[in-house]
Amino acid sequence: MRGFARVLLLSMGLGAALPASPASAGVLENVITQWRVHGEACDDGLIWFPEAPMQVAMFEAINAITPKYRPYAKRIDAAPGASVDAAAAQASHDVLVALCPDQADDLKSALEKSLKAVTDASARDAGVRVGQAAAAAVLAARAGSGHDARDPVFPPPGPGVYAPTIPQVGLAFSRQRPWILRTPDEVRPGPPPALSSETWARDFNEIKALGARKSETRSAAQTDSANFWKDRSTAIVLEQLVGRPGRSLVDDARFLALAEMALNDSYVAMMDGKYHYDLWRPITAIHNAGMDGNDATAPDPTWRNLDDTPNHAEYPCGHCLSAAAIGEVIAREFGANPPPIVLEAKDFRVRRFDTPREYVDDVAQSRIWLGVHYRFSVDAGVAAGTAIGALATERHFLPLEQTANAAAHD
Repeated sequence: MRGFARVLLLSMGLGAALPASPASAGVLENVITQWRVHGEACDDGLIWFPEAPMQVAMFEAINAITPKYRPYAKRIDAAPGASVDAAAAQASHDVLVALCPDQADDLKSALEKSLKAVTDASARDAGVRVGQAAAAAVLAARAGSGHDARDPVFPPPGPGVYAPTIPQVGLAFSRQRPWILRTPDEVRPGPPPALSSETWARDFNEIKALGARKSETRSAAQTDSANFWKDRSTAIVLEQLVGRPGRSLVDDARFLALAEMALNDSYVAMMDGKYHYDLWRPITAIHNAGMDGNDATAPDPTWRNLDDTPNHAEYPCGHCLSAAAIGEVIAREFGANPPPIVLEAKDFRVRRFDTPREYVDDVAQSRIWLGVHYRFSVDAGVAAGTAIGALATERHFLPLEQTANAAAHD
């Protein structure tokens, strides 16, 4: 899982509760992928996306020894011959211990195993120092970001009166300091369409037909897509894209750091929009269409969507935001000839995406077929997520040569 409590996963409908494996993977056994496993295990129900600070610290450490890109926090001096493996492992360990201190013993064992593989003691010790400095710099840069804030619990309407017992899901995230965005509302979409509009009626009737539990118009392939993505993180595509021929360790570290930062900020932007607009979900709208003032919609109090509705407001689509943010980072990283993305899981069709856009479209459309997002919300989420992915690559980890050229022209 990606740092969420299990109850939060279920209520949001956005977690990685079900595994999926890459059927077409790169070279996956290196220090980056080894420590991503520990990042995913940093799950205490409070820390959101520990992979982001971990991946950034890992990038900082590797980039300090093999400098190619502008750092996130500060320039770190590395002794000649310092081990990148030791540096990356130490940086990951220190960040995760800070975020999940209850896992300190397991993380210590993992670090000892990683460092033992570096047989040159001088290189190992120099790498450890770099990793420690990288982790400290990233943790200091993110201090006070609100990453560990808790969602409030709903207050009771009065003494002795029932109130929902789960937190007000994602509210704290909407107030977190982003990694990439200047403010949580930087890419906030414009308002959803008026309930009296043709767009509202069109998208209302589309999801009423396609998203119904017993839909007569949703195809078997669409149902498969809806069910595949409903409980999965959109980040499951990332690991098969590292270790590709011609790419260095620092290239992959940068790519994953950008992707995880963009993923984190997609949730910040998502919750900012949801709590700003507070739009009703399809199941509520369809049950109560008699009050929307639109003659082109009709209520159906028996309507149910394909799966349970997440416990927060509708607009914009969150899965769409996160997939589009990751997809744009992938598109910009790999250019005109991206490697295919292939996912397989028991009881589901093998999914192959030849372009990042195909992956984004499959995730986004699945939310309509699941009956939890209107098309206008899907479109708004994709646009906002794409903007986040673009800003990630434009604002962070620019090549040193490009940075130097820009400075020379200032």
